[in-house]
Amino acid sequence: MGRRLATRSRIRCAASSRTARSGWRGSFSRRWAHIHPYRWPSSVSASPRSWSGTAALRRPRWYGSCSVESFIQILVLLAFMAAGGLLHVVKLSPPPKVTDMLIKVVLWALLFVMGFRLGNERELRSRLGEIGLLGLGTAVASLAGTILAVWVAYALYDALRSRKFPGRGGVDAVVDAAMDADAGRDGGNFPKPRAGLSLGHFKGPGVLLAVVVAGFAAGVAAPGAAFDYGLVTGWVLDALLFMIGLQFAQSGLSLKAAFVRIDTVLVPAATLVGTLAGGLVVAAVFRLSAGKGLALSAGFGWYTLSGVLISDLGDPVLGSAAFLANMARESMAFILIPVLAMTRRPYAAIGCGGATAMDVTLPIVEQCLGPEAVPVSFTSGAILSLLVPVLVPLFYGLG
Repeated sequence: MGRRLATRSRIRCAASSRTARSGWRGSFSRRWAHIHPYRWPSSVSASPRSWSGTAALRRPRWYGSCSVESFIQILVLLAFMAAGGLLHVVKLSPPPKVTDMLIKVVLWALLFVMGFRLGNERELRSRLGEIGLLGLGTAVASLAGTILAVWVAYALYDALRSRKFPGRGGVDAVVDAAMDADAGRDGGNFPKPRAGLSLGHFKGPGVLLAVVVAGFAAGVAAPGAAFDYGLVTGWVLDALLFMIGLQFAQSGLSLKAAFVRIDTVLVPAATLVGTLAGGLVVAAVFRLSAGKGLALSAGFGWYTLSGVLISDLGDPVLGSAAFLANMARESMAFILIPVLAMTRRPYAAIGCGGATAMDVTLPIVEQCLGPEAVPVSFTSGAILSLLVPVLVPLFYGLG
């Protein structure tokens, strides 16, 4: 399942399109169409290995435009969310219950299409065995490292805040209390963990998994019913973000207070460290170089970009593994987010989404953690998305 509607941007740099349309086609080739559905743009030669820079870090000519494209896409997503908030400001919004219901229905549609695509593309299913173990191992290690890193980061942060420093008090204590109140950590805006887990708590993840499975079954049953997945999921995703912006405005939360909090920095930082640590574990287990293990995991869930970058850097097999690893991370995140939202460290759910926390997994984050988590989730995903086109070639160049 892709993460962008490519038709709304004419840039279409081959490494930055997040839309998945037609799946894997044939054996590995220099164009690697089985990883990335779009043809190379006319500005790139038929042999897209026009490198610049040092031999240790070889980069295609269009490399610099990928970060620009990422930034533009972030602005587009922000525009849809802002439009939803504006609808509430002009008093044209539906009742909050209707908004919540619409978000759930559209989210299910998004998951169904994701499952349908996986089941509909025979070549994608047939290649899972070739590189699936490495891809799955990378996804599991990245997620495990992320969850552990977020938990440790918040534990250390809480320990530092509770520590009594000599001479600290009076004005400093008042300032700290005021900052906490403004940021919402002590004022009810921080997601509260539930008292405990029970069988009923898994109803939400179970429903989401059932929708994906139903889509997969439908895709297998209708092999000739392929359609433009990118076009469908792109508009569905935009509709979700529009309604999320609407729901955030309806909640009455302060946007300033939502951004002025430690979570906005702590979550992406911990996700970065935990994901890369997982990549190092994968490198050790599968006997890869540290650089390749880090490049595998540095996609943070953005599977089309990480896969095509590694492929274009000279290793289409590793690029395919990166494609599957980051696709698996995105899929697993849909199941883990509702579960992690019920723990003592609910923002570990945002970390699981990685780069997708700004769009594809943002709706489920909002559903499970509440509208107050939307700014943190979007910011975390945006930061990680901007790092992908930088870190993947960098780590791969390390060997």
